[in-house]
Amino acid sequence: MDDSPSSTNLLDNHSSIASGVVNDHINASSILPGAENNNSINPPSSADVPPSYESMTGSLLLAVFAAISGTSFHFGYASGVMNAPQDFIEQFINDTNHKRNPETTISASTVTLIFSLAVSIFALGGMVGGLFGGFITDRLGRKGGMYLNTVISFIACILMFISKPISSYEVLILGRFFLGLACGYGSSVAPTYINEVSPSRLRGTLGASFQLGIVLVLFFSQIISLETVLGSKDRWHYALSLPIVFSILQKVPNIY
Repeated sequence: MDDSPSSTNLLDNHSSIASGVVNDHINASSILPGAENNNSINPPSSADVPPSYESMTGSLLLAVFAAISGTSFHFGYASGVMNAPQDFIEQFINDTNHKRNPETTISASTVTLIFSLAVSIFALGGMVGGLFGGFITDRLGRKGGMYLNTVISFIACILMFISKPISSYEVLILGRFFLGLACGYGSSVAPTYINEVSPSRLRGTLGASFQLGIVLVLFFSQIISLETVLGSKDRWHYALSLPIVFSILQKVPNIY
């Protein structure tokens, strides 16, 4: 007797195996919708992202404005505000030394040296603030770092304002150093924050807002520090402390 399976049995077995494969595919499709499509395992394309995530929204603009108002605005303003009232600040330095010791006078070169120190120490503070930017951001985060930056710039503005009433150019120099710290760190954390909150399609546009804020407020500082505005003999310390408004502006968007 021939023990080999008949062709009918082979066909029946093949049909049952094929039916099992089809049923498994159907079950997998019901459990994992879209499993039959290989693209389902890929990241969503830009067409799948909701339009609200790629568009310019009010919340996004407020976040960017808050970031640059407390950082790049300070940077631009502090870079130009000392130019116009130079003569009055040097006179203040000379008068301060005369009040401390009426019998001695300091040379014009010494006065210029002290004024130059008050101007250049801003860059030194910026270098220190920039060096510690990564450490502070890792510890406090982006927003926490900008809050600390606002506090430092606030203190700097107070010091520069009171330097004239208390007749201390050392306090003026200290205030400029603190403002440099704030600007140096702000130049590190603000662009990072803006790039992180911005959609990829708008990242380049919004990222340029930091540099735009610097040059716009630099131009503004030249106007404010004119003698006819706030750069006069009796009001130059108001011009130097005006950036305190920028620190307040950074906090206003957080209310909303």
